[in-house]
Amino acid sequence: MKPDIKSLYKIPDNDYDKLYNMLMNSFKNYDKLLGAYPDWDDRQAAIEMVISYYLAYDWKYGLALSLDENLNEALVICHSDEMSYTDAQIKAADCMNERFHSAATRLSAEQVGFWFDFFDEFDRQERSLEIPRPHIYVDYLAVREDLQGQGRGSIIIEKLKEYSDETGLPIMLFTNGEKDVKFYLKNGFRIIGVTKSEKFRFENTYMLYDAKKRMD
Repeated sequence: MKPDIKSLYKIPDNDYDKLYNMLMNSFKNYDKLLGAYPDWDDRQAAIEMVISYYLAYDWKYGLALSLDENLNEALVICHSDEMSYTDAQIKAADCMNERFHSAATRLSAEQVGFWFDFFDEFDRQERSLEIPRPHIYVDYLAVREDLQGQGRGSIIIEKLKEYSDETGLPIMLFTNGEKDVKFYLKNGFRIIGVTKSEKFRFENTYMLYDAKKRMD
């Protein structure tokens, strides 16, 4: 099932490329890959692989939203029931698309293998946490770099929280860095777990928004 948030603008099919470019603009530093890919050019290729792969999956099985048609910000979400990432789902979503392969050619075979191992480690560690199901998963919350700090992220997450309260579905995400953790704490989330990898040099903070019970 796909969430249905009528208070936000649903990004149409013909704006897929515009959304992809905005995400690349917002996540061009992508700190969680800094330890694994310290070289800037290598990291950019790895980031392109991340966004190409996971945005394709979310586009097929989730929902991409913005405040309006300008796409200065974006919220990309998926219902937890759709997040099995089976081979059939990955193929149907065309996760390993032309953009993904084009970015991969800029890395060595060893670095590409490292990329897959990196995200396998993410998944393995996540399975050690007690995460309530079902939930709404936030894959991306992004604001165009030159418009950050204006409250756009808080506005769009508030709309998502309203939907969470209406449906009773909690919201789950993971993030990196003290600044982002503080942002979500300020917006009503709580920390439910932290995972670390010495090999891949990342730390993920998992956070949850508990849907408020409605008094009808």
